Amino acid sequence: MPRQARLDIPNVVYHVFARAKDQKNLFDCQDDYLHFIRLFQKLIKENQIKCYAWSLVPDHFYLIIHPQKAILKSTMQKLLTAYVAGYKKRHQSDGKLFHGRYQSIICEKEPYLVPLICSTHLKPIEKGICQNINDLNNYYWSGHLSFLDKSSSAYKIDEDGIDDALAMFSETDTELARSLYLKKLETMQLSDDFDFDGGGWMRSTGSDRKDIWSTTDEEVAQYDSRILGSPKFVRQILDTASTIKNQKPSQYISIHQLIDTVSNYYQISTEKLFQKCQIKNVSQARCVICHIEIDHLKKTGALVGKMMKIKTFSAIRCARRGQEIYASDTSLQKLIGFPVLA
Repeated sequence: MPRQARLDIPNVVYHVFARAKDQKNLFDCQDDYLHFIRLFQKLIKENQIKCYAWSLVPDHFYLIIHPQKAILKSTMQKLLTAYVAGYKKRHQSDGKLFHGRYQSIICEKEPYLVPLICSTHLKPIEKGICQNINDLNNYYWSGHLSFLDKSSSAYKIDEDGIDDALAMFSETDTELARSLYLKKLETMQLSDDFDFDGGGWMRSTGSDRKDIWSTTDEEVAQYDSRILGSPKFVRQILDTASTIKNQKPSQYISIHQLIDTVSNYYQISTEKLFQKCQIKNVSQARCVICHIEIDHLKKTGALVGKMMKIKTFSAIRCARRGQEIYASDTSLQKLIGFPVLA
């Protein structure tokens, strides 16, 4: 059965998580944790993302995030590609680090977001790394300490996100919000009756997959494993995803036209772009093309890498540098016509 495409739409809450491959670890030392945090902090600022909760444990990461734009796919691609490259360099390792794709579930805020925040911060206890909440109070690799205002700035991934998340417990009194958060945390630690599987019709009726065979098509259509929410919420998300998929970009340029335009601007031959060289204007042209293709036209790093005859990681790294080059060159912006990304 083919895998469902990930949903990538703006202004919704995502539960994002992934695990290591074959009983390995994602994080083996302090430098691994810090590298992941610093990469994510940078992407949070660059891409207008709110982070409400997070936990890193040796073999998993868990994030509760709220992107303002439909950039989940590109953001996670940059985060994981850069992290894997750093991990392999630090540990002199080879092979795959992650077990398949990262998972992402869109979550309806009510009634799921508050329990999801607490569940995410309880992951170190669930995994047996911490024995209780007192232990969790000394665990640096989650957003729990930030909620208590006991975390140093190095570990605070998103202070605005923390403020917004605490407001879900109390909008007017921060200390009361912290108290209610701790109370909810303790309650959920002692109870395992709140799960986060499924969505829509299956969630609201308490049914399971076996029951689907005895339901109507309309009822089945109200369930989607990529969405956690009421049937109405599931339908709204799927309708929005369909609309976005069918939209044509307001701006478009073919890869051939883009290559010709950028090559002429930097006064190089198009053949030079595909040769292994570090000449400044060739490198800049390559980076700008990768930036436009990946960040504006939403092509994958793998596809752009094949088109540019470079590796996937190189294409994504070029796109990051290309964003800076493009933003600093107003003449190039006027020539190509795409806006500068924040």
